[in-house]
Amino acid sequence: MSALLSKLPIPAALIERLRPVLALVPSSVPRPLKWAFFALLIINADAFPGVWHLRIIGPLMRYQLAVKLGKKWANWRVGKDELLDFTTTRTFRATPSSCDTFGAHTSNSEYAVCLDHVRGPFAFELVGEAYGIVGMSFALGGTSMDFLREIPFLAKFELCNKLLGYDRKWLYIETTFRSMPHPKTGARITYAKSMSRFVIKHGRRTVPPYRAFALTGYGAEHGAKNWAVVQQMSQKDKLRWLVGDDEQGKGSAIVCGPVERGLEDRADWPGQVKVA
Repeated sequence: MSALLSKLPIPAALIERLRPVLALVPSSVPRPLKWAFFALLIINADAFPGVWHLRIIGPLMRYQLAVKLGKKWANWRVGKDELLDFTTTRTFRATPSSCDTFGAHTSNSEYAVCLDHVRGPFAFELVGEAYGIVGMSFALGGTSMDFLREIPFLAKFELCNKLLGYDRKWLYIETTFRSMPHPKTGARITYAKSMSRFVIKHGRRTVPPYRAFALTGYGAEHGAKNWAVVQQMSQKDKLRWLVGDDEQGKGSAIVCGPVERGLEDRADWPGQVKVA
């Protein structure tokens, strides 16, 4: 059994730490059975109760705590293009608990689990961090998926997120499931692509994306000027301008970009039905 464990992606130091734990198991249990039990626990650790919630909610809780403690972040978005200058990536692995039994590859349901880990942080970082209005949130309206290639058992893969476009209500975010770069050629395999539809909310009020981007300082032409105006606004001023309740206040000096953008390529987005 020790030989079997050595072939699994389990750090040797962790195996050594488990030896004292094994001593707690009654001696009547055969030693190979003990190792088999703990091996089963280790390779399925990412499926334990509470792990999913900790991974999803943990980063948001840490951010909220940092805000309450007075932490400030530099606004890197000023003057940038929201469609071209912001992407995020995160690495995953096709673990035994995430793969199906028959094909030895990542199950379809696991793609949605991975998306849970990356969509919220992406949407939040895209516009949320810069103005920090209490009560701002994002809601998922729908997801579509194109499955292209299987993700092999134990393979390491990466999720890359970018903004495809937006209309008067929705943000459209693309997530690409791809292999790690080939060590020699740098080539990647695209496993799947998804498109998620998000809406920016404050309570029951919907925030138009173009206003959120203007308030955040995006835009090469007006971004820096807009951001200078925003620095003189209170949270109440920002919120009233975002939802359109105060067009004559301090926010009246903010110059907005296009109300809708990037929609001309909508027919080619992931999950769209192609009509022959």
